[in-house]
Amino acid sequence: MKMNLRKNRILTHGGLLAALLGLSLSGYAEQQKFEVGLSMYSIRELFKSGELHAHDYPEFAKKTFGITKIDVWDGGFPKDYKQDPDFLPELKRRADAAGAEIFLVMTGAVNGAAKDDKALKKNGLKFSRAVDQAEILGARYVRVFLSTDKKADDAERIRKASIALGALADYAKKKDITIAIEPSPNTPLGSFYAKLMQTMQHSHITLMPDFGKMLGTDIYQGTQDMLPYSKVVSAKTHDIAEDGSAEEFDYPRLMKIINESDFSGIIAIEYEGEKLGPVEGVIATKKLIEVE
Repeated sequence: MKMNLRKNRILTHGGLLAALLGLSLSGYAEQQKFEVGLSMYSIRELFKSGELHAHDYPEFAKKTFGITKIDVWDGGFPKDYKQDPDFLPELKRRADAAGAEIFLVMTGAVNGAAKDDKALKKNGLKFSRAVDQAEILGARYVRVFLSTDKKADDAERIRKASIALGALADYAKKKDITIAIEPSPNTPLGSFYAKLMQTMQHSHITLMPDFGKMLGTDIYQGTQDMLPYSKVVSAKTHDIAEDGSAEEFDYPRLMKIINESDFSGIIAIEYEGEKLGPVEGVIATKKLIEVE
């Protein structure tokens, strides 16, 4: 009973907060070429504290933020979820009941630095389980990072990455799922991923720009380089200033780049700040995305 009371309090609080801020399912985002999504990682503190259960996440996202495109991350799942064969099917049922779509499954880094082709393929296929999970959840994408050998030249890094990612993408293609590659701190340049896409020409590989993963480089040029090959964008924010702006990113500039491009996918909010709570941080980031 205590857990239910806490859950109801969160859902009620979120609904009131959304109403006060004028957030609804119909709004500015519907007039855009993109849809606003939510990364489960943004509200990780609610899962860690036990205030929110993963099965209640789809309804919570819709009621609190007016968002029905959501991704999932197994760090937000109960620790024993792998022992429960009904956990993922039940999450899918809850999403369907809430009118929400689990569009993406987040997973780890593909090692594209192995010495031989057999090892590279094995490294890619390590993430086939995430593809299987995406199939159960009805997700369109599986997000991976890419780790490369920074000592090698771009041509060799791309050759190896193509083998590792190609093996995973071939597996995903059989299930009509696409692998979304997000920059990693190990390989942050957007131009590198654009070259990788041009080389691979794989129907089930796409890119996923993440502003935060490109820190230390030209984020704006990197985003622009990746957008022609992207179906998803990770709208990262760290801390939000008192005036509502993102402290590390020029969001008006980023949104101008996106709006002037041909991008027409999902922009997923990924709040990682500490000054605001998870709910307030997501709402503040949503405002940054939905600009005129």
